[in-house]
Amino acid sequence: MIETHCHLCDSSYDADRDAVIGRAFTSGVTKIIEIAESPPVWEKAIELTRKYENVFCALGVHPNNADKFAGFPDLLNDRKVVAVGECGLDYYRKNVERKVQIKVFEEHLKKALDLKKPVIVHCRDAAEDVFSILGAYNGITGVIHCFSSSAEFAEKFIQLGFYLGIDGPVTYPSAKNLKEIVKKIPLESILIETDSPYLTPQIFRGKRNEPSYLGYIACAIAEIKGIAASEVSKVTDGNASQLFGLI
Repeated sequence: MIETHCHLCDSSYDADRDAVIGRAFTSGVTKIIEIAESPPVWEKAIELTRKYENVFCALGVHPNNADKFAGFPDLLNDRKVVAVGECGLDYYRKNVERKVQIKVFEEHLKKALDLKKPVIVHCRDAAEDVFSILGAYNGITGVIHCFSSSAEFAEKFIQLGFYLGIDGPVTYPSAKNLKEIVKKIPLESILIETDSPYLTPQIFRGKRNEPSYLGYIACAIAEIKGIAASEVSKVTDGNASQLFGLI
């Protein structure tokens, strides 16, 4: 399984980061993409990719930090930086003006096109604007991280050529809308991700999430679709390898 979105540079892992990564690899995770969503962790993420052959990363600025955006680092050219992001729009928290978020989001899209790398898109309560903006950038590709919008927008994003990231909420009993969407959309449009240390699967709710729990997400998708978990892993691994250029 390929873990396509986690935050191992988060301080919650400072005491046992290596052990967490070790558990991931022994649990069936073969590759990890670390998401460094703010300048303070860019260097730290690169160091992590140097330490582990099968750890890659993405660099960007989260929309909730968009007002602190001051340009991109040369580190984006590094061979182990496989995407630009996490970037996008977050209209839920409302702590950064929308016009600022939009400007910074578009800067990420321009950079991604320039580097010929995919984008990892954060979209919370902002599907209409995210879809409209992405549609204006021909050739852009990527993933809508932790998809939480409607079935209508699921289809729209897929038509744009984007994958949908499916996380721990797919295991929650209350996530009926998400389960219906997962049931309908093709497996070829799905990436699996944990968003660790957040969005812990139901079985571990209330505890810190980690990449070793990725299998619970694959199993939940398999149950919803009535297929084997191994099939979910196989297809989503292929999706991730194609999008991020992983060998």
